[in-house]
Amino acid sequence: MIWIAAVAAAASVMAGQGMATVQCRVAAGQSLRDCVVLSETPQGANVGAFALKLAKGFHPQPGDRRIRDGKIVIKMKFKLP
Repeated sequence: MIWIAAVAAAASVMAGQGMATVQCRVAAGQSLRDCVVLSETPQGANVGAFALKLAKGFHPQPGDRRIRDGKIVIKMKFKLP
């Protein structure tokens, strides 16, 4: 399923790259919940949707400096070879 999202995002990114920022709530066991896209570039390229799928598998380390008030902001950059 992630592969399909990756292909869709890659096919729609005109310049060969994209960026997305997501915010998630850090739950017990350092798993992420309630993730939302804060921004994506280029707009409408589904880069944000792909970033949300990747965020589900992300587990920040305890004490990660990006965690504030039980939430984490993750910036992702995608570049086609």
